[in-house]
Amino acid sequence: MYKQLIKNSSIITLIFIGFISCEKEYDIPESNNFSDAVAVASGNTRIQKGGLTSFADLSRGVTKRTWTIPESAYIANLDGKQPGDLDLIHVVFEEAGDYNVNLKAEFEVDSVDLDTTFNVKVLDYVQAKIEVTAVEADFFEQTENQITMYEGGTIHFKDVSLGSPNRRLWTFDGGVPESAGGISLDEDELVKSIAVSYPSIGQYDVSLVTWRQYPTGEKDTLRLENFVNVIENLEPPTLSSVIENENGIIQLSYNLPLKITSESTSNFSLLVNNQQTTITSIALNPDDNRVLEITPSININSKSTALLTYDGMGGIKRLNDIAAPAFTNETVTLYLPNIADNAIYGFEDGGTGWEQTWQWDNIGQISFTNEQVASGLYSMRMEATEDGNWTKAWSKNKDTNTENSNFTLEAGQNVTLEFKIWIDPSYTATNIQPHIWNAGNWVSEGFWTSIEGLDRGKWITINKELSKVWTVPETAEYFLSFRFNKIGVIYIDDVRIFEPE
Repeated sequence: MYKQLIKNSSIITLIFIGFISCEKEYDIPESNNFSDAVAVASGNTRIQKGGLTSFADLSRGVTKRTWTIPESAYIANLDGKQPGDLDLIHVVFEEAGDYNVNLKAEFEVDSVDLDTTFNVKVLDYVQAKIEVTAVEADFFEQTENQITMYEGGTIHFKDVSLGSPNRRLWTFDGGVPESAGGISLDEDELVKSIAVSYPSIGQYDVSLVTWRQYPTGEKDTLRLENFVNVIENLEPPTLSSVIENENGIIQLSYNLPLKITSESTSNFSLLVNNQQTTITSIALNPDDNRVLEITPSININSKSTALLTYDGMGGIKRLNDIAAPAFTNETVTLYLPNIADNAIYGFEDGGTGWEQTWQWDNIGQISFTNEQVASGLYSMRMEATEDGNWTKAWSKNKDTNTENSNFTLEAGQNVTLEFKIWIDPSYTATNIQPHIWNAGNWVSEGFWTSIEGLDRGKWITINKELSKVWTVPETAEYFLSFRFNKIGVIYIDDVRIFEPE
């Protein structure tokens, strides 16, 4: 701090000499019928604590001048004069904060006056300071001087340095990343807060160098020695998810790296729809050794139920030989294929996929609206206007094999029907009935679907697996309809028929 004050004093002296050499003697004109009010801040109005800035009265015809400065500041160039005698003042600001410097002047011409206020922002000396905002680890203890945590943990650091610095350079011994910042004004701002992970056991320093690009301030460095103490995690690995991927492989994700020390397929059991299923192989993911990959003998249908059990006696261990614990009947989250890849038939909205109510139905109507949409386009609106009558909507162009109309099914084929439905709060019906019709002989298969317990006034997806021996015992063209009764309004959207995995 002492060296800082000496440096600031030297700077002030040099600036002071420069300004004094430029000062003019001010004499009130004995005879002057011209007055002009002009005042400027001739120095920076954003400065560091202990620095000075200057203000000049360039007016003509001044008869009286009054400078007002903050109590914590002083005029450095008085030299025994009164402030009002000076048309140029050099003001030293000794405390950080936002301040005002005011100048009032009176003139020989009564109609002219001057009342000007300059705003000055005084910044404190840059002082590096670090705050830990969060620690993510299975175990950690935090004191003022050190954070002790398990290997693999993450610490969130924040630069809370004094003096409003806008440049910074982090160094994290043993961390990932090892350093950050010190590149540019914009990029340094991005690492004002930063998350650093520590994968290896040891004690590590953390350092922060911070400085201000404008107004320039001295760099300040804070180094926290042995601040991060990473210790061995003696806990067993924790299982976080059991998910089937698109290739039919079941992936078990753990929180810590693993190794396989012996053949372990016999230590796992897999039930698919309550039937025991053979596991053909167990391996670690080549890109992430926290993921255990189990390959079953079959690619499990996405509509099935799969449960996985491990007896804890296999060779699944952490790198430090701590065994993975047993678990029972963990539900496997099965892969749902992209419907577009397996689609037989589908359309997004009522505007292109449906035609008006079939003439056999004398009650109800179909219209299109922007008010209730699921896909961002139009939805099909169905309304029953009298209780006890049916409203029916057909897929468009049902008699011709054109786009958004007929689709092909084979005898015995297993398909899934999916659609979104929005039900008006006043609607009282308990069921909706989709129909799949044969385009050649008008034979249909209807599927009653309960909507009694569904929420009203919001979009809900209905997904129904259909396994039918279709009326025509060979490949044929079909189209789709919906119908319901009771008074009320429903909207249908995002209708798809697809083959499950």
